[in-house]
Order: sequence, then structure tokens, then C-alpha cells
Amino acid sequence: MQLQHFIKEKLEKNEFKAALANEELVFFTHSNDNSLRICILQFLFGAKILEVPKLREEGSSKIPLQCARVIRMVRDGYFGFKDYFQSLCDTVDGGKDFYLLGSDFEGYLETQAAVDKAFADPNKWTQMSILSTAGSGIFSSDRTIQDYAEKTWGIEPCRFPSAG
Repeated sequence: MQLQHFIKEKLEKNEFKAALANEELVFFTHSNDNSLRICILQFLFGAKILEVPKLREEGSSKIPLQCARVIRMVRDGYFGFKDYFQSLCDTVDGGKDFYLLGSDFEGYLETQAAVDKAFADPNKWTQMSILSTAGSGIFSSDRTIQDYAEKTWGIEPCRFPSAG
């Protein structure tokens, strides 16, 4: 969800453009030196940002069987932390699925199958990994912190004093 909010914010500020091509989300970004950078997110699933408010408002009285099974396993403590996830399980089961786990679950399973298929082809997986890594700079924490410091807070970096 944080990634969706980040992307929405950047798109609204016209800091980068996005396009869907061959089932991949491609971001075109401009860096400080005005060079064009490209970031590719290759496996996507889930509700689109504009669909989220309506899905939350409608709620969900029925979740997919596979999701219900996983929720039951979490509720029963199969993965540990039984009490910790109780309220989340109650929310999903109760039709007030704020995080849209139920509505996104089938898409998640389909996407995971596509990941498994890509991973089975070492050449394709290597190519995808390299492209993904090469294009991930827009999401780095260093860039994000610098962006907030400059554009949001209007502050400059503080230089670390040298020893000596």
C-alpha cells in the first residue's frame, strides 16, 4: 500500500510518468541532470489506486476460498503470533477488509505463479533481475530522504565532521 501511495503522489506532482506495457509497469523519471531514467516493476497485482475507495466502501462479505484458508491458518497460529494477528483476521473475516487482502488474493496467487514461471527460466530471471535492480534507484531511501529534505523541508544536508 505504501508503494501505491508513493507512486500516486509522484504522479500527481508530475515527478514521473508511468505506462503499462506488456504487463509491466514502466516509470519514466527525470533525474537532476535531466537524463531520462526508466524503472520497471515486472510483477503487479491488486486493486488500482482509483478502485480502492470504492472497494473499501462496498466491503466484502465473501473472500476467496484460498484466502479464507490462509486466514484460518493465521488465526489458528500456524505461522506463530496467533494473538498478534487476531484483529486483522477478524477484520478480513468480518467484511471490513481495509487492506483489501481478500479482494487482492486471487491476483496475488496468479502473480506468484508468474513469478514461479519466470524463476524457472534462469536466463529470463537474470535479465529481469538486472533490469529491476538497474531501474530501482527512484525507490532508494537515500533519494527519498534527499527529496524530502530539499522539496518538503527546504533543508540542506549536514556534512559529517572529519576526524582530525
